[in-house]
Amino acid sequence: MTGFVPMRYLLDGVDVVVTSGGAGTVLSVLGAAVPMVILPLGLDKPLNAERAAAVGAAVVIQDPRQAGTAAARVLGTPSFAVAASQMAARIAAMKPADEVLALLLDRISLRRSET
Repeated sequence: MTGFVPMRYLLDGVDVVVTSGGAGTVLSVLGAAVPMVILPLGLDKPLNAERAAAVGAAVVIQDPRQAGTAAARVLGTPSFAVAASQMAARIAAMKPADEVLALLLDRISLRRSET
């Protein structure tokens, strides 16, 4: 039996991901520079799908029967891989969460000391 496996290990060698568009999956897949086909299924998924498509890293579908054709389109159109790589570079350039938290806590402390 295998326990939790970080998504980055699962994406090694993957050319396209078909997903329902959850935030964690979309961010992980973009961070790995992999384009997507997204069938958004509720909650925040339509927004995640819209944003991934807006940057050119995903095709959004409305019916699961469209997945194969959409995946072939993504694989056959280099601009999707280019956009996913650009997003991966942007994500890699972001400050880690612990640094952002430290900055926010410092700012809160400064504001409290000013009042």
